[in-house]
Amino acid sequence: MSYTSANQKGMALIQVLIIAIILTMLGIFINQTIGSQIKTAQLIKSNHHLDLLLESTEAELIHALLTQKRYKDRSSLNEWVKSWNFHGEVFHLNDNVSIQMQDLNGLLSLNYMSNSVALRLFSQLGFTESDVRIFLDSLKDWKDEDDLKHLNGAESYYYDKERLPLPRNNFLQSIDEVMNIKGANILTQEQWRKYFSIALVSQFNPLNSSPEIIKAFIDNDRAFTQVMSLRSQQRLNTFSFYQATGIEADNFITFLTGSIINIKITVTRESNQLSKSFQVELRPIANLRPITISNVKWNE
Repeated sequence: MSYTSANQKGMALIQVLIIAIILTMLGIFINQTIGSQIKTAQLIKSNHHLDLLLESTEAELIHALLTQKRYKDRSSLNEWVKSWNFHGEVFHLNDNVSIQMQDLNGLLSLNYMSNSVALRLFSQLGFTESDVRIFLDSLKDWKDEDDLKHLNGAESYYYDKERLPLPRNNFLQSIDEVMNIKGANILTQEQWRKYFSIALVSQFNPLNSSPEIIKAFIDNDRAFTQVMSLRSQQRLNTFSFYQATGIEADNFITFLTGSIINIKITVTRESNQLSKSFQVELRPIANLRPITISNVKWNE
């Protein structure tokens, strides 16, 4: 065999090897691309199922809110009525769906609020009265139309100097707006949403309030313990509340779930999760617009 022939065979072998490597790499690339496309398709399919699950859950919940009495009844034939509550506690319809609902009559309204109850609530949360007074006086200044500053408050000149949004000089329009008020940083936005609302409601519902707010409202440890026990047994009503607290039901205290409710629906499937929060205002007997949905947020 001549040197030239051996050299040609060697070159041919190298070319074959190069072609084999290229084909192998191409095969790996194709497999990876197919695998990625399959995962993407599976993710799209899973997300579509999540969307369908969330939307169907929302539709069923709204139907129940418009057709059923808004209180829990474990003996009811309706699965929603057996499971739900309106004081913000998470309840589950199944392994894939969890829901929170908060009757706004169970929160403190920043537009109609008793300062004494608010002070007791803030005290439970670990704040001193001096810290809270700054916010409460600033809240009054934010809502009133004049430029006369309350003792610990702040008017337009303070916000203008700090280059902050100026007071509305009217009722708050959103819970987010509270963060613009001097002293509002004593709570996080999540805490403001947990205990307060801006709803123009003047009634308080002990059935649908958090333990912290109920304790601040009653201001009596023994009576508070009794009320919470009665509520857990589903025996809290106008009469039992009066027996426990000595507080008579009036135009301010109600035991009916209000028409304005904050809702959060969370659905999960495998490792994916989707949530939707919104507020509903219910008018079941209205011929037009029996429900108004607002403040819609996704994955909050």
